[in-house]
Amino acid sequence: MLGRAVEHALAELRGAEGELLVVDNASSDGTPALVEELARRHAPRLRAVREPRLGLSVARNRALAAAAGEVVVFLDDDAVPRAGWLAALAQPYRAREVACVGGPVRLYFPEPPPPWLVPELHPTFSAFDLGGEPRRLRYGHDDYPYGANISFRTAAARAAGGFCASLGVRGAVELLHEETDLCYRLERDGGAVEYAPDAIVDHWVPPERLTPERVLRRHELAGRSAAVFVLRNRGLLRALWRIRWLYARRLLAVPYTPRAPIDPARLLRECRRREAVGYLAGLARALPKSRALRREALAAPPLPAEGAA
Repeated sequence: MLGRAVEHALAELRGAEGELLVVDNASSDGTPALVEELARRHAPRLRAVREPRLGLSVARNRALAAAAGEVVVFLDDDAVPRAGWLAALAQPYRAREVACVGGPVRLYFPEPPPPWLVPELHPTFSAFDLGGEPRRLRYGHDDYPYGANISFRTAAARAAGGFCASLGVRGAVELLHEETDLCYRLERDGGAVEYAPDAIVDHWVPPERLTPERVLRRHELAGRSAAVFVLRNRGLLRALWRIRWLYARRLLAVPYTPRAPIDPARLLRECRRREAVGYLAGLARALPKSRALRREALAAPPLPAEGAA
């Protein structure tokens, strides 16, 4: 997957300024050898760094610190950009207030997906599409772009403190909302978040990920992540109000254990119930450190550039 993503990203760099930075995040397989070979073959356009601390947010912060360009663009190793992706992401940055730009994430299934995977569940696998028109995104009205296809003005993201290490995937714990957290803080500080409809990536979803158990687990972790995000950025009262506003009815749903043949409607209701349960669990877990989370969000220390004093 990594090799495929790298080849397509390098194709987008042809005729453009910039470099491709590959962050090896504490891998224990053959990734270091592959990254070394890619760096050798594509020097000087490709540069590689290793981040030994496990965690997606930590790896992305390493990229932010190491980036040499005015804009840093993030692409997951299982995402493949379409032609014109990079130019479409870069265009909105002509406006100085723009701090973040993201584009659509379309799902690509190497094999036909199971019939229970209805469109309402596609965001579980990072599907993101707000239509064919560019627009400015605002918290409370729109979803922010997803991490599989997102970019930031480097100086603005560093000044905001980068990605929150309490969120994001860490090994088998697939927490979310790390990009939502950063976008929220950038918008709070006056930066604009833009949607670029022509900056499209295809997110590959291998068959082994397509299990109802994985989908249910992702929704539970989404709830846990939302609890940390809301408590950290909106405060305790907003976090408690969210239970009544969004999750109360979902908690009353009858539990469902998927067994063949899987009922898509019941699975969807169970996903939403699991998200609500995850939110309560995440809130209970985060409450003891809520003050520290709030202080960090309001006054996150700037992320220094690599090599800076």
